[in-house]
Amino acid sequence: MPLISQVGRRSWRARGAMGMVYFILMLGAVTTLYPFLLMISTAIKGPTDQNNASLMPRYMNEMEAKKPTGETDDETLLGKYLDDKYSGNKSLIASTRGGGEQLIGRPKSVFVVNGMPILSPGTYDVSYEEFLMDLPLNMWHAGFRTAPNQSTGRLTARYQSWLRARFATIDDLNKAYIEENAAFQTCAPPSEVWDRKGWGPMKGRKWDEWLIFKATLPAEFRLPIRTTRMYQEAVRARCSAQFDQVPVEIRGKATKFEDLEIIPESQWYKDFFRDKMPDHLKADNAEKRWPGKLPIAAYENRWVTQQASPIRKEFAGRNFRYVLDYILINGRAVINTIIFCGLAILMQLTVNPIAAYALSRYPIRASGKILLFLLATMAFPAEVAMIPSFLLLKDLGLLNTFAALVLPGAASGYMIFLLKGFFDSLPAELFEAAQIDGAKETTMMMRIAFPLSKPVLGYLALLAFMGAYGAFLFAFLVCQDRSHWTLMVFLYQLQLSAPKATVMAGLALAALPTLVVFLFAQKVIMRGIVLPGER
Repeated sequence: MPLISQVGRRSWRARGAMGMVYFILMLGAVTTLYPFLLMISTAIKGPTDQNNASLMPRYMNEMEAKKPTGETDDETLLGKYLDDKYSGNKSLIASTRGGGEQLIGRPKSVFVVNGMPILSPGTYDVSYEEFLMDLPLNMWHAGFRTAPNQSTGRLTARYQSWLRARFATIDDLNKAYIEENAAFQTCAPPSEVWDRKGWGPMKGRKWDEWLIFKATLPAEFRLPIRTTRMYQEAVRARCSAQFDQVPVEIRGKATKFEDLEIIPESQWYKDFFRDKMPDHLKADNAEKRWPGKLPIAAYENRWVTQQASPIRKEFAGRNFRYVLDYILINGRAVINTIIFCGLAILMQLTVNPIAAYALSRYPIRASGKILLFLLATMAFPAEVAMIPSFLLLKDLGLLNTFAALVLPGAASGYMIFLLKGFFDSLPAELFEAAQIDGAKETTMMMRIAFPLSKPVLGYLALLAFMGAYGAFLFAFLVCQDRSHWTLMVFLYQLQLSAPKATVMAGLALAALPTLVVFLFAQKVIMRGIVLPGER
């Protein structure tokens, strides 16, 4: 019977009360949903904006914004793109912002023949992209490397895909490169420092094939090595990173190291050219090949504008792809979790119903004390029983086995108490009629008690699944062998090295199985919650 009759609901007072109740319920739903939405929002962010608590990342709707200092805001699309391309090197990004705007190479000289302008020999008129694609491999670095505050990068992902196509298995790669990679996901591109004098690569098959891969990179990935940038860093080192120590004649109009221009006749530049400039860049380099200043900033601004949608999609899905790769590397974790959850549900739906049925059908004088003892176990946190359980499992020789994971939680005082109350509420006439027909006790239990208890058993199965799926501390304590780690243990290990955005992506993916189970089993869950109360 409803608390408010149909007639009573027509009054404004009743409608106001009901509206207030619905408002409170919706407010509670929003406050419950907000943390999950914030987790999803953080999962599609990155190092530059993962600490921003807004639900909608700014790069989704903002192309570019300037900070009070004049720098590009890191949380906008262009800012995130630059941070990703230059591996978080703010100084390097700032030094490229003062380039030229002309994206087509201008001829060095023009002469007129019969009224027609003709380019002088040795000059060209090409786009900046064509210019980048024609640069020798030792005149540019590969961009989009993994920064120290990132878990992966576009270059690493592209390189790993290239290796998968080149080698059938990871063992073939390890044999060829003389390495010990656990999977393709752990392979990293070799480092290169072409702008450091005296540096030379470690020769071998890996380096030779890296050059083959590097030649396939599009213009977007190519960062030309600039002598101006090397000169700026040389001055920074000479002045101990104190800009006020830079002489006025060297400083010119610059206000920071990233704005310094080369003054060829200055002694500082001559010293840099003699002592710091790599030999292969003295006679020929990117800045000498392009007439005027390199239009790096103009090219990148145009690229981000034209490719805004694909760039946003890549940013939004990067953390999820990394977590999925991480799970595939540790594929045993998924199998362990499935086995653990299955055994936990099976054990708890076997031990608890039988114990509850015995207490219900065969009551003894100590039944009340037994129930009190079972309920008393709920008064102590699970951490209290961890050390005794660990010592007992150790004495039994069960550590690093599925038995160690399942047996300590095979019985639950709460489940036994709940099931006993439900069995007590079943009509005694059903069991009497079965006894008259000659049914055994096991038959009555399996044919009468358990089928009528399906809603409650379904609810308890969900509790068993959630307990086993979310187990971390005890699972790590009793199974320290990596081959028996569950998914939650591996996600904890991920938190120790990955940035917050990647961790949130992992937690979001880990929450999906529980969410799917709840969506498909919500009717059974509600019946399991309501029926015991009604009876």
